Amino acid sequence: MGEFAVFWGCTIPARFPFIEKATRLVMGDLGAQIRELEGHTCCPEGVLVKGTDEDAYFTTAARNLALVEKAGLDVMTPCNGCYSTFMEAHSHLATDWRMRERINERLAPENLRYDGRLKISHFAEWVCDELGGALVASKAKTPLWGMRLAVHYGCHLLRPQPAVRWDDPLHPTKVESFLTAMGARVVDYPTKMQCCGGALDRVGEREASLAFCRNKLYDLKANEVDALVVVCPSCFQQFDLNQAALQRANEDIDIPVFYLAELIALAYGYEPSEMGLDMHRVSVRPFLDKWGVAQGDKAAVSKEFDVALLGKCYACQACKDDCPVCKIDPTFQPTEMIGRLLRGEMDGVVSEGAAFKCLECFTCQELCHSHIGMAETFRKLKEVALAGEGGPDSVRQAYATFLKTGTLGAPRESARAKLGMGPLPASGGDVIARLMAEESAGDTGAAGVEPVGAGCEE
Repeated sequence: MGEFAVFWGCTIPARFPFIEKATRLVMGDLGAQIRELEGHTCCPEGVLVKGTDEDAYFTTAARNLALVEKAGLDVMTPCNGCYSTFMEAHSHLATDWRMRERINERLAPENLRYDGRLKISHFAEWVCDELGGALVASKAKTPLWGMRLAVHYGCHLLRPQPAVRWDDPLHPTKVESFLTAMGARVVDYPTKMQCCGGALDRVGEREASLAFCRNKLYDLKANEVDALVVVCPSCFQQFDLNQAALQRANEDIDIPVFYLAELIALAYGYEPSEMGLDMHRVSVRPFLDKWGVAQGDKAAVSKEFDVALLGKCYACQACKDDCPVCKIDPTFQPTEMIGRLLRGEMDGVVSEGAAFKCLECFTCQELCHSHIGMAETFRKLKEVALAGEGGPDSVRQAYATFLKTGTLGAPRESARAKLGMGPLPASGGDVIARLMAEESAGDTGAAGVEPVGAGCEE
């Protein structure tokens, strides 16, 4: 799925090699070829370099990008700061041709020139946009079922506009949509768009930096999240290392922090020890323990449903507003019910009984570009409910009538006679009753039924 020059930046190799390891694993599994070029330097960092010497900032950024252009590649970085620097330099030098030519004169002795021909991507941009959540999720061995995740984007993945144009700079949703496709439940929270505050540490404002960290972490605790997901090593440093500092000061917080690639790698079946998750300062064990329980719930769902097909259906959601019932009754949300199944919440979905609102009209199947329908999923949910103590009394009574008579209503012979029609042939209800009794005695009922997915796939 492409060859990239990867730009790790300074922070990841120096402080968080486990983020590099997870990113390498995921990119490899997704078919990317990584090239690491000689001669790269700091991107450079904005607060410490641009604030001191803007010319040095743009010259260094242009040189790093020129090395990639010379190799005939595009560049990908897993660092928000590097991404923002490169995008800002790319945008600025596209319009300020005098500065671009002045910088290129400096680069000429190195046989380098920056013309802005390359594409600059962030790792999150690559998995969310270029590949898409459905494709990435399709390769997961253990989806993130049942896990309540909060997202922290970081400022420089989204801003400044117009240099950076990946998602809405104030109301982003792309990482949330991606994690939802991976099976997680994403939790919104009031301080989502608040800066991590890590840059304050770099200018000697330690207490202010900790205050930023504390504010968000207590917000996350109040919202009962299982982990915070970041896409920036500096943000990871703020919420992992500085959270550990707050823990040492006896503050009651314990929020595991993951870089996005680490969660994907876990879902792809890599062991925590292989990825170096024990190098996190805040233990990820509570997350892993709960996830293990969720996998047990997944096993129960897998006995009844084709989980891979459910996941494909839920990741798409193109038909989520097409159901005739949900147009009349907005409380009926079939795609959300499938999402709950993927999170292992089968007991709750069954007990609530909403599956019986499905008309089995097959509108969803006919509109689906993959010819997957949700009707069979809801038929199976009804079956599971009726096998226990759930389901409407009217359905149970109708089924009992069917078993006894082979029909759901006897012919009205008086009305038929009035219309000049004779009696119908005798019913075979006694045969049906006998066949069903034999099947029940042989215990070949629902236990012998193959698991179903959202429907059938061509």
